[in-house]
Order: sequence, then structure tokens, then C-alpha cells
Amino acid sequence: MGLSIVVAAAVAFLVLAAFEAWHDSATYDEPVYVSSGVAAILHHDLADNAEHPPLFKVLAALPVLIVHPVVPGDGHWNRNDERAYGARFVASQMQAGTMHKVTVAARVIPLVECVLMALALFALASRLFGPWPGVVAALLWLLDPLVLGLGHVDGVDLPFALTTVLVSLSLVRWLDRRDRRSLWWVGAASGAAASAQVTGLLLIGLAVGVVVLVGRRAGGRSWAPWRPAGLVLVVAWFTIWLPYIAINPSVVIHSWVVLPQPYGEGLGYLATHDTGAAPGFLIGHAWTGANLWFWPVALVVKLPAPVLVMLVGGTLALVGLVRSGRIQRSTWHHTLIAVALPAVILFVVELPNPRTLGVRYLLPSLALWIAVASPIALVVGRRLAAVALGAVLGLAAVTTALSFPHSISSTAAPFRPGYRVATDSNLDWGQDLTLLATWSRSHHPYVAYFGPRGITPRDVPGARALIGIPPHAVLGWVAASASDLTSADRDALAWLRGYCPVGTLGGTILLYHFTSAPTSAAGPPAPPPLCTGSVSHRVNGA
Repeated sequence: MGLSIVVAAAVAFLVLAAFEAWHDSATYDEPVYVSSGVAAILHHDLADNAEHPPLFKVLAALPVLIVHPVVPGDGHWNRNDERAYGARFVASQMQAGTMHKVTVAARVIPLVECVLMALALFALASRLFGPWPGVVAALLWLLDPLVLGLGHVDGVDLPFALTTVLVSLSLVRWLDRRDRRSLWWVGAASGAAASAQVTGLLLIGLAVGVVVLVGRRAGGRSWAPWRPAGLVLVVAWFTIWLPYIAINPSVVIHSWVVLPQPYGEGLGYLATHDTGAAPGFLIGHAWTGANLWFWPVALVVKLPAPVLVMLVGGTLALVGLVRSGRIQRSTWHHTLIAVALPAVILFVVELPNPRTLGVRYLLPSLALWIAVASPIALVVGRRLAAVALGAVLGLAAVTTALSFPHSISSTAAPFRPGYRVATDSNLDWGQDLTLLATWSRSHHPYVAYFGPRGITPRDVPGARALIGIPPHAVLGWVAASASDLTSADRDALAWLRGYCPVGTLGGTILLYHFTSAPTSAAGPPAPPPLCTGSVSHRVNGA
């Protein structure tokens, strides 16, 4: 019964997600992942994969080969130019008219991964607390606009979240069984996590540490716990190496024993390129660099109230059930060690991140939090409580349905309109290029578009570039991506934030109509609400 409910919800989720995958344009980073995955498959190119390990990029790129993308190449491969090559890849697809089918094909595997995540959460919560908490965990994942929005795009955040949950599931399994086969699964899952993101190396360390500490508490010889820990480490190490060897066997010759050479170079690339301060924006505040309060507040902005209620209430319910004896202490300890601890570690690691680009970085911690909160299903012994739980889940389903077909840009009430409170992948990731192109044909606007590298205003029919044009020369229609206004080009477009937009496209691209030349005076960090009329005017106090 419980699994049937999860499967039915997954089918409904896939219908909505597949529709959005078909209609949303390529988001900012997708072509980078697709192009590097294609290069790895066709050219055995590992160096082009600059930012992350190649495994899940390659998996997502496999369906792309079926639609025959244009693969630019000048014969000089194995260069660390992932972003530059991604821009060339986009330009080639735009010229050949293959951009849409390549983007849709690259989203097939992520859709599968998103459903697998629901099943993994079902398995994790069921093993810890029983079948109905498993159902609640799967539904909390599927009935969330954030998941619907991020789950249908190609990236590395979802695979890392999935492998993180698999690490927790395998650790819980080993804590229950303490057998060698379970250790193999722990090693494979933690190695897969490190093959999704370099942060997964922390999970390998966590898994090894848990095995050692549990072994020490069990007593015996002092060196005995290191043998199973060593097995976990060896299996994880082999799991990391396997995709590199499959893509390019010669990598063995040029690498150290510990990690493949391209993996180590990727770590160095991240240390030098992805540690720079990036512009951030949330609830009307703009900054550059790290911002500790961004992450918890961003969760409140992006997660709908029913989901937040379930997460907080379920966590409190777990504590109460342990105190009342309805959940055994051993289960409590397993939950803390295998689920709560990795969730907290991964969350704390993100706090000082100078690139506050979106809650997608918190997907692993969010998924594990869902598992921790799932015992809320055990407090519904009374009919009234069961009805209340069903009502909250139903409200979550309605909220998710209402976010359709613009789930990426969805924000929770009262944080609306979204363009005034969020930016980048929390709202506008470039997904509404198709809407912009359709509208632009008849309006000939000045355009500032935030989207994948390789797409310029020249690719928007009838458009002219807005960046670099003095405000006094702007007349007629203007279309500006929210992310350009509040983060990516916020200094260059500061003057535009002083004027109210007359409409939006998909909630992410703001539309302005000027019948007289605007001034260059800078506006506030957040764009104003929509105009009451059909002409943009300067807002009082801006």
C-alpha cells in the first residue's frame, strides 16, 4: 500500500516535471555539464571537466548522443576550458537549431534521479521508522516546488543529494547488520558521492570514522575496527577511479595512487576559481561574498509553509517519540550518526561559501532532514491527527501544482513577487529564454538576459543589447532578467531598479516601457512592484 502511494505520486511528479523539462530553456550551467559530458564520451576528455568529477555529467550526456548534437572541436582536447567550451557548444547548437532537443535529452537522467531519490528516502525512512514514515519522506520530497524546479534540470546538485542519501541508507544498513556485504555498500555509496561532487570526500571520511568509532565501542583489539574501515576506504577509492579509467584508461599512467590526476586538478580549480566572492541577493538585501544568514533564510523563502511545518514538526516528533519509548534508543542513535550528522556537516560546510547562488547547494541536507522528520507519521494514532497530516500533505500537493509550470521561480508566501526577494538559481536561472524570444519578436526591446554562456541578445529575435547603453538613450521596451538586475549586472543596471516594471515573463524577466528617457540615478537593491499603469515610471524614494 505504502509503496503504491509513492509510485503514484512519482508518476504525477514525472508528468509535471517532464512538461517543465520540455518547456524551460537551458539554465545557466546546463550546457557546461552537457558539453563536458559529451567531450568525455566522444573524445575521452577528462581535463575539460574543470569543476566536478565526470561520472554524473557523463550519465546525463548519454541520451544527448541519441539526438546528434553539434560537437565543436579544433583537435586540441584535454584542456581545462569547461566554461569556454560550454559557450562554444551553446553557440553551435543555437546556429544548428538543436539547442532545444539537446537540453531536453540532457534532462532525462536527472528526472530518473529525482524519482530514485524519492525511493531512496522511502527506503531510508522505512528502515529506520517503518513504512508510513517512508511514505511521508517520499511525499515530502515529491510534493515540493523546489524539488520540481531543480529536479528537471541537468546539474550536479541532485546527483550529490541522491548519493548522500544512499550513504546514509548504507550506513544504517551496516549499523543494523554489521556484515561485510554492508561495508561494500557503504564504500560504494560514499565513493559515488565523491564522484558526484568533491564535497563527497567528506562523506568518505565520515563513513570511515563511523565504522571505526562503532568498532571501538564494541570492544576487542584496538586495531580491529580499522580492517572494516579499510575495506570501506578501498571500495570508495575504486569507485572514484572506475569512471576515470572507463573514460580514459591512460589516466592511470599520469596519476598518483590516491586520486586520478584530473580529480586532483579539479580540486585545485575549485580552490582557485570557485572560492571568489560572488554577488548575492535575498529579501531586498544585496552583498558580495559569504553571508551566514543567507542559507537558513533562503530555505524559508523557497520552501512552502506545509513542507516547513512538516520538517520542523517531524523533527520535534522524533524527539518526543524517543522520550516516550515508541522509538528505540538504538534507532535514535543510528539516525543521529548516519542521517543527522552528515546533514549537519554538509550544511555547516556551506555556511562560509562565498558563492550564495541558491539553496540547490543544500539539497543533500534538505533530503536528510526529510528523513529525520518522517516519524511525524507515527504520531497520527488519533483520527484528528491523521486528518491534519493528510491536510498538510494535500496542501503541499496543491502548492506544488500551483507552482507549475514555473517551479524554478517559485517562492513561498509571503515572499512574492519572487523577483523582489530572490535571484540566480533561487528564481531566475535563464529558464525563460523561449518566452523572451516569443515576446521580443513584436516589441523590439533592449535586452539584458541572464542565461548560459554563448547566448547573447543577438540570439533574441528583434532584441538590442541593454548593457552599455546610457539610460538617456533608452526609449521603448526593455526586458531585463531578474538575476541581472539584482546580482550579475546589478551595478550596470542600478538605474533600472529605480523604475517599476509593467509586467514579467515567467516571473523572472521584468518588462519595462519607457515613453520618456529615464535618468541614471541608482535605485534600491530590490526592483519595485509592478506599475499600476502601462508605462514605467520612477518610484518615489528610489
